[in-house]
Amino acid sequence: MKKLTLFIFLFSIMAFSVTAQRASRYEPTYEEWAEKPVVHPVPPEYASEPAIVLLENVSLDYRNEGKSVNTYITEHRIVKVLDDRGIENFNTLDFPVNPGTRVPSVKARTILPNGKVKDIAKDMIKVTKDPYGRWTIIIAMEGVEKDAEIEYLIREIIPASLFGSEVLQQPIPVLSSHFSMSYPKELVFEEKGYNGFPDVKDTLIHNRRHMDVSMYNIPKLRPEPNSYYDLRRMRLEYRLDHFNYENENNRKKQYTWSDLGRNLYDSYYKITDKERSAVNAYLSELGVKPNGNELENLKKIENGIKTGIVQYGYVDYDERKQVLATQNLRSISLYDVAYDDTKNVLDSIIAKRAATPSGIIKLFVACFIQAGVNHELGVAGNRHERLFDSKFENWDNMDYHLFYFPDFNKFISPTSTYLRYPMVQEVVVGNKGVFCTIPPNGLPTGALSEIRTIPPFSSNETQSNIAASVSFTNEMDAQIDISYSYTGYASTSLREEIATEPKDKEKDLIKRIVTIADKPGDIIKYTITNERFDNYYKNKPLEITATVNTSQLTDQADKNYLFKVGEIIGPQHQLYNDDDRRLRVDLDYPNSENRTITLNLPVGYKILNPEALRMHADYVNREIQPVISFNSDYKIIPDKKNGDKVVISINEFYNQLHFSPNDYERYRKVINTAADFYKVALLISPKKAGVKQKHSLVKK
Repeated sequence: MKKLTLFIFLFSIMAFSVTAQRASRYEPTYEEWAEKPVVHPVPPEYASEPAIVLLENVSLDYRNEGKSVNTYITEHRIVKVLDDRGIENFNTLDFPVNPGTRVPSVKARTILPNGKVKDIAKDMIKVTKDPYGRWTIIIAMEGVEKDAEIEYLIREIIPASLFGSEVLQQPIPVLSSHFSMSYPKELVFEEKGYNGFPDVKDTLIHNRRHMDVSMYNIPKLRPEPNSYYDLRRMRLEYRLDHFNYENENNRKKQYTWSDLGRNLYDSYYKITDKERSAVNAYLSELGVKPNGNELENLKKIENGIKTGIVQYGYVDYDERKQVLATQNLRSISLYDVAYDDTKNVLDSIIAKRAATPSGIIKLFVACFIQAGVNHELGVAGNRHERLFDSKFENWDNMDYHLFYFPDFNKFISPTSTYLRYPMVQEVVVGNKGVFCTIPPNGLPTGALSEIRTIPPFSSNETQSNIAASVSFTNEMDAQIDISYSYTGYASTSLREEIATEPKDKEKDLIKRIVTIADKPGDIIKYTITNERFDNYYKNKPLEITATVNTSQLTDQADKNYLFKVGEIIGPQHQLYNDDDRRLRVDLDYPNSENRTITLNLPVGYKILNPEALRMHADYVNREIQPVISFNSDYKIIPDKKNGDKVVISINEFYNQLHFSPNDYERYRKVINTAADFYKVALLISPKKAGVKQKHSLVKK
């Protein structure tokens, strides 16, 4: 789904109907800032904050303009900076600008503690593009000092959207926050507040509807480790509920989840005979058999499209040219890669081997239909930012397209080039999505959509494992043969990095994984296996093996040696900070980690403190079953001839993904136990005083 452009056509029809009945004479009143601003005092309770938001005012004004509807947005904020951190955070401001947005006015000023005003000159306001091709306004503030106030006012004009949201809680306190909407009386919006923000209803004033909501002294909400910060912030969401035309009794609720199913069908399932012929030839090219195995056909289609069709992430519709590609940038006209009602899109995509995300989705749909793959196209939202609300149909949150396969109860992400069945984007796992249940022939017999949960893999399906064998030189430096194994979601980012990293940078990538190597030269050799994306089909582990010579793990302590065995498992997340927890814990997916470390001690040596290897912490549920756990243990295998072996096993798993603040301490204990193991050092000593050391080791 796209937030703005998807609805312009629908809104154009609506606007024409409204204008035909009553030409609006409404002229919006714009907020202006005070000609002579007053320096605000700091409430004592906020004196230790880096900054506070004195005023935050966002207004949306929907206006009929010809046969379309535009939204005039005004953003007015005043921030008072109170220390060096506040100055650093607010001496430069940047504002992303969505495609199709006009910005008629940007102004900013700094109000010094003595009341002197420094207006920001136009040459200090820059409009540039970020690395992804998105426009950004950057304002370099002047004269920012302690107790100064930063004020800015921005006006934008965008194609009107039927849906939206506004986040109102910040990492610093907000003393006064206001949100307002004004729109023609024929439209009826509804609003819903989340995380403590109130719900409001609109009112009819002078033939226009108005929605106003204010809140004061919004407490700061600071980010906390292992929590989805954006999901927990106070916010409001709004949506067009229905039209309210004069003399019309049928005020049917609009843009429901069923309507979203119909929208998906209308957007992606209508193809021409010429396109159908091109798709059939393409399927033959991919080796897809019309009556072949359904799952095999599914895999061939997915792999063929994702490896053979270049996906363009963004097309500049105004300049009619491509500005960013997710793979190889090439010059290609807009209509070769984007959907357009007047063109035969699919035959063009197949011929050019290039498409935008919407073109990719349309090609998947056509291929699945022609190959007889039973499927449903759907959309879901980012669970780090929004959880699906079945009772508030805000399409604006539904950014990720998925295919669901009823015969296998699995999903795929069509536009995720580096994922394969049944992997989908991690940000939708555990959330719910809306899926189109209209048959490909367009003759629905029941509901137009179905709400489905996208389940995560189990902790056994997502693993990060290590197997290491450690030998020692005469100087007690370690030579380690180590193997890393990743399955499920633990493998996704690494597989993508391996695929996209230049070959001459590969060893640097391996060094980031093999953390026991002090420098790339410590890695004597390495291998990578199962890196291909089709290994997702059977969840075959991505494996990286290496031989490493390292002296950094061993320190000399008098006649003994300290061996930092814990560092073999790599740096661990830690939660030693004792700050009060306000947010619940959110983990990305169930996972487990199993590590085995075998120490091959030299003949005549022993470990003086083996009990340091035994650690245990877990969190049990009401059924007295552990849902997260860290456990490490060891056993010693005596061998007088070749030297004793110490076999260390470390097992860690996380089956539960969410913990309330009340349960945080028990969760934290498990996390910190893993972090404590990383610090474990073993004291290795000659078994007998008469054992000679061949070489001494200089302490690192």
